[in-house]
Amino acid sequence: MYRHPRLWLQLCLCAALHASGQTARDASIDAHEDQKFGRTWNLRKDQNGIRVYTRTTDSSRFDELKVETILPGKPSSLATLILDIANYPNWSFNNEKAYVLKTISPDELYFYSLVHSPWPASDRDLAVHLHIRQDSSTGKIYISADEMANYIPEKQGIVRVPLSVERWIVIPLPGDKLKISYELRLDPGASAPPWLINIFSTKGPYETFLNIRNQLQKPKYHDATLAFIRN
Repeated sequence: MYRHPRLWLQLCLCAALHASGQTARDASIDAHEDQKFGRTWNLRKDQNGIRVYTRTTDSSRFDELKVETILPGKPSSLATLILDIANYPNWSFNNEKAYVLKTISPDELYFYSLVHSPWPASDRDLAVHLHIRQDSSTGKIYISADEMANYIPEKQGIVRVPLSVERWIVIPLPGDKLKISYELRLDPGASAPPWLINIFSTKGPYETFLNIRNQLQKPKYHDATLAFIRN
């Protein structure tokens, strides 16, 4: 039975991030709906400056996830890291393989992600539409990664993740720091029981953001510049 919680942990940030960010109108609608249905975030982990929250939702059997943290780095550093798809196994929790499927523009692409699951559970995979944009007036960065269930054929012996929606809002702070709010809606597929999975939904996101913090200090990302990102 314990393979199910571990499976959730492996899926919890496997995709890599990012399409057009949430608009102000979308945010106000979400806030209204949250208030209407009493959906509040519950703090599950608070360690090393990383806060992990979960909440129930009417639209899914699985809890939604939120991470809030402040990381050292410039906007271009984070954007470069997220666009470096082949490097995902070095920071995204239990990501075994990732590669670009199609590049649309410097800030938009499709990629494949394979997430390892311990025996006897099957590995999971997904194709993701990733997009990064920056608000020219505020400097905020909006990142989204949406799972595209039918973008590529399913592979034998690998479970296709039916739903994964990630949203980041990144606010640049003085002193080369980034205030990050990250949200995830996920259905890992197959028959993993939600009540059990939801209990163990913090390890994956927490370790992923610890890894991101370390990755951002590497010269490859720390010194990066991008034409479409203003530091």
